[in-house]
Amino acid sequence: MSKENAPLQDGLAEEVNQDVSQLIHHLRCSRAPDEALLVAQTHIRDALSALKPWLEEGGGWSTISIGSDVPEFGWQEDDLTAVMPYSPISGRRNPMAPPIKLWKAGENEVLGEAIFSPTYAGPPDSVHGGIIAGVFDEILAMSNVISGAAGFTGTLTIKYRRKTPLNTPIELWGKNVRQDGRKQLCLGEMRVNGEVTASAEGLFICAAELGT
Repeated sequence: MSKENAPLQDGLAEEVNQDVSQLIHHLRCSRAPDEALLVAQTHIRDALSALKPWLEEGGGWSTISIGSDVPEFGWQEDDLTAVMPYSPISGRRNPMAPPIKLWKAGENEVLGEAIFSPTYAGPPDSVHGGIIAGVFDEILAMSNVISGAAGFTGTLTIKYRRKTPLNTPIELWGKNVRQDGRKQLCLGEMRVNGEVTASAEGLFICAAELGT
Protein backbone atom coordinates (compact mmCIF):
# COMPACT_ATOMS: atom_id res chain seq x y z
CA MET A 1 0.00 0.00 0.00
CA SER A 2 1.52 3.31 -1.05
CA LYS A 3 0.45 6.78 0.01
CA GLU A 4 -1.21 7.27 -3.38
CA ASN A 5 -3.57 4.39 -2.57
CA ALA A 6 -4.43 5.49 0.96
CA PRO A 7 -7.97 6.88 1.32
CA LEU A 8 -8.32 10.59 1.89
CA GLN A 9 -10.79 12.10 4.32
CA ASP A 10 -9.61 15.69 4.08
CA GLY A 11 -12.26 18.35 4.56
CA LEU A 12 -12.04 22.07 5.16
CA ALA A 13 -10.30 21.68 8.53
CA GLU A 14 -7.57 19.56 6.95
CA GLU A 15 -7.21 21.97 4.02
CA VAL A 16 -6.78 24.96 6.35
CA ASN A 17 -4.17 23.07 8.35
CA GLN A 18 -2.32 22.25 5.13
CA ASP A 19 -2.38 25.95 4.26
CA VAL A 20 -0.93 26.82 7.68
CA SER A 21 1.73 24.15 7.21
CA GLN A 22 2.65 25.80 3.91
CA LEU A 23 2.72 29.16 5.68
CA ILE A 24 5.20 27.78 8.21
CA HIS A 25 7.32 26.48 5.32
CA HIS A 26 7.23 29.86 3.55
CA LEU A 27 8.24 31.67 6.73
CA ARG A 28 11.04 29.17 7.37
CA CYS A 29 12.50 29.35 3.86
CA SER A 30 11.72 32.92 2.81
CA ARG A 31 14.00 35.95 2.79
CA ALA A 32 11.03 38.24 2.30
CA PRO A 33 11.59 41.99 2.82
CA ASP A 34 9.88 43.83 5.65
CA GLU A 35 7.10 45.13 3.43
CA ALA A 36 6.13 41.57 2.46
CA LEU A 37 6.34 40.42 6.07
CA LEU A 38 4.08 43.27 7.15
CA VAL A 39 1.45 42.25 4.59
CA ALA A 40 1.68 38.66 5.77
CA GLN A 41 1.47 39.73 9.39
CA THR A 42 -1.76 41.62 8.72
CA HIS A 43 -3.39 38.55 7.19
CA ILE A 44 -2.08 36.28 9.95
CA ARG A 45 -3.49 38.56 12.64
CA ASP A 46 -6.82 38.67 10.81
CA ALA A 47 -6.87 34.86 10.83
CA LEU A 48 -6.07 34.80 14.54
CA SER A 49 -8.92 37.20 15.24
CA ALA A 50 -11.32 35.03 13.23
CA LEU A 51 -10.34 31.87 15.10
CA LYS A 52 -9.94 33.25 18.63
CA PRO A 53 -13.67 33.23 19.55
CA TRP A 54 -13.75 29.49 18.88
CA LEU A 55 -10.64 28.60 20.88
CA GLU A 56 -10.99 25.79 23.41
CA GLU A 57 -8.22 25.05 25.88
CA GLY A 58 -7.89 22.82 28.91
CA GLY A 59 -9.60 19.47 29.28
CA GLY A 60 -11.36 17.50 26.58
CA TRP A 61 -10.54 16.86 22.93
CA SER A 62 -8.20 19.88 22.66
CA THR A 63 -5.58 18.20 24.86
CA ILE A 64 -5.39 14.85 23.07
CA SER A 65 -4.22 13.58 19.68
CA ILE A 66 -7.05 11.19 18.84
CA GLY A 67 -10.07 12.28 16.86
CA SER A 68 -12.59 12.14 19.70
CA ASP A 69 -14.63 14.99 18.22
CA VAL A 70 -14.87 13.35 14.79
CA PRO A 71 -16.48 9.88 15.02
CA GLU A 72 -15.68 9.01 11.41
CA PHE A 73 -11.96 9.26 12.17
CA GLY A 74 -11.85 5.63 13.17
CA TRP A 75 -9.44 2.78 12.76
CA GLN A 76 -8.10 2.27 9.22
CA GLU A 77 -5.47 -0.36 8.50
CA ASP A 78 -4.39 1.44 5.32
CA ASP A 79 -4.16 4.84 7.04
CA LEU A 80 -3.17 4.38 10.68
CA THR A 81 -2.71 8.10 11.30
CA ALA A 82 -6.38 8.87 10.51
CA VAL A 83 -7.38 8.00 14.07
CA MET A 84 -4.95 10.65 15.43
CA PRO A 85 -5.73 13.80 13.40
CA TYR A 86 -4.28 16.14 16.06
CA SER A 87 -0.93 14.37 16.48
CA PRO A 88 2.08 16.75 16.21
CA ILE A 89 3.88 13.95 14.36
CA SER A 90 1.33 12.78 11.80
CA GLY A 91 -1.99 14.58 12.32
CA ARG A 92 -3.68 16.19 9.33
CA ARG A 93 -5.30 18.64 11.75
CA ASN A 94 -1.96 19.72 13.20
CA PRO A 95 0.01 22.12 10.97
CA MET A 96 3.27 21.25 12.74
CA ALA A 97 3.10 17.62 11.61
CA PRO A 98 5.21 16.48 8.65
CA PRO A 99 3.33 14.64 5.87
CA ILE A 100 3.58 11.06 7.12
CA LYS A 101 1.61 8.03 5.94
CA LEU A 102 1.51 4.81 7.97
CA TRP A 103 -0.30 1.57 7.20
CA LYS A 104 -0.54 -1.94 8.58
CA ALA A 105 1.77 -4.37 6.81
CA GLY A 106 1.49 -7.45 9.03
CA GLU A 107 0.12 -8.67 12.33
CA ASN A 108 2.51 -6.49 14.36
CA GLU A 109 4.21 -4.53 11.56
CA VAL A 110 3.85 -0.97 10.27
CA LEU A 111 5.17 0.52 7.03
CA GLY A 112 5.11 4.14 5.98
CA GLU A 113 6.43 6.99 3.88
CA ALA A 114 7.46 10.56 4.58
CA ILE A 115 9.13 13.51 2.90
CA PHE A 116 10.57 16.12 5.27
CA SER A 117 10.74 19.73 4.13
CA PRO A 118 13.37 22.21 5.45
CA THR A 119 10.88 23.08 8.20
CA TYR A 120 12.27 19.97 9.91
CA ALA A 121 15.97 20.60 9.21
CA GLY A 122 18.72 19.97 11.74
CA PRO A 123 22.19 19.43 10.27
CA PRO A 124 22.69 20.79 6.73
CA ASP A 125 20.31 19.08 4.28
CA SER A 126 19.23 16.65 7.00
CA VAL A 127 16.23 15.98 9.22
CA HIS A 128 16.59 17.16 12.83
CA GLY A 129 17.40 14.31 15.21
CA GLY A 130 14.56 15.27 17.54
CA ILE A 131 12.07 15.04 14.67
CA ILE A 132 13.41 11.60 13.82
CA ALA A 133 12.93 10.50 17.43
CA GLY A 134 9.37 11.80 17.47
CA VAL A 135 8.51 9.98 14.26
CA PHE A 136 9.94 6.74 15.61
CA ASP A 137 7.86 7.14 18.76
CA GLU A 138 4.74 7.35 16.60
CA ILE A 139 5.71 4.42 14.36
CA LEU A 140 6.53 2.09 17.25
CA ALA A 141 3.41 3.14 19.14
CA MET A 142 1.33 2.25 16.10
CA SER A 143 2.97 -1.18 15.90
CA ASN A 144 1.73 -1.72 19.45
CA VAL A 145 -1.75 -0.50 18.56
CA ILE A 146 -2.16 -2.93 15.68
CA SER A 147 -0.86 -5.78 17.86
CA GLY A 148 -3.61 -5.05 20.37
CA ALA A 149 -1.25 -3.82 23.09
CA ALA A 150 -1.28 -0.02 22.98
CA GLY A 151 0.77 1.62 25.70
CA PHE A 152 2.95 4.49 26.81
CA THR A 153 6.60 5.02 25.92
CA GLY A 154 8.98 3.75 28.60
CA THR A 155 12.31 4.15 26.82
CA LEU A 156 13.22 5.05 23.26
CA THR A 157 16.73 4.53 21.93
CA ILE A 158 17.72 6.01 18.56
CA LYS A 159 20.81 5.17 16.51
CA TYR A 160 21.64 7.83 13.91
CA ARG A 161 23.60 5.84 11.33
CA ARG A 162 23.88 8.51 8.62
CA LYS A 163 22.00 11.65 7.69
CA THR A 164 18.31 11.38 6.89
CA PRO A 165 17.97 13.75 3.94
CA LEU A 166 15.40 16.48 3.39
CA ASN A 167 13.08 16.57 0.38
CA THR A 168 13.62 12.85 -0.20
CA PRO A 169 11.20 9.92 0.09
CA ILE A 170 11.89 8.14 3.38
CA GLU A 171 10.75 4.56 3.98
CA LEU A 172 9.41 3.93 7.48
CA TRP A 173 9.24 0.58 9.26
CA GLY A 174 8.25 -0.51 12.75
CA LYS A 175 7.39 -3.79 14.42
CA ASN A 176 6.29 -5.06 17.80
CA VAL A 177 8.78 -7.90 18.19
CA ARG A 178 8.07 -9.13 21.71
CA GLN A 179 5.32 -8.89 24.33
CA ASP A 180 6.08 -9.68 27.94
CA GLY A 181 3.12 -8.84 30.14
CA ARG A 182 3.11 -5.07 30.53
CA LYS A 183 6.21 -4.68 28.39
CA GLN A 184 6.17 -4.27 24.61
CA LEU A 185 9.50 -4.29 22.74
CA CYS A 186 9.51 -2.63 19.33
CA LEU A 187 12.06 -2.00 16.59
CA GLY A 188 12.01 0.57 13.80
CA GLU A 189 14.03 1.86 10.86
CA MET A 190 14.15 4.78 8.45
CA ARG A 191 15.53 3.93 5.03
CA VAL A 192 16.44 5.78 1.85
CA ASN A 193 16.54 3.55 -1.21
CA GLY A 194 16.79 0.57 1.12
CA GLU A 195 19.70 1.99 3.11
CA VAL A 196 19.10 2.48 6.84
CA THR A 197 19.66 6.06 7.96
CA ALA A 198 18.37 5.66 11.53
CA SER A 199 17.03 2.88 13.72
CA ALA A 200 15.11 2.71 16.97
CA GLU A 201 14.35 0.38 19.84
CA GLY A 202 11.44 1.17 22.11
CA LEU A 203 10.10 -0.27 25.34
CA PHE A 204 6.42 0.51 25.90
CA ILE A 205 4.22 -0.17 28.90
CA CYS A 206 0.75 -1.51 28.15
CA ALA A 207 -1.82 1.11 29.10
CA ALA A 208 -4.28 -1.48 30.40
CA GLU A 209 -1.78 -2.62 33.01
CA LEU A 210 -0.75 0.78 34.35
CA GLY A 211 -1.38 1.20 38.05
CA THR A 212 -1.66 -2.54 38.66
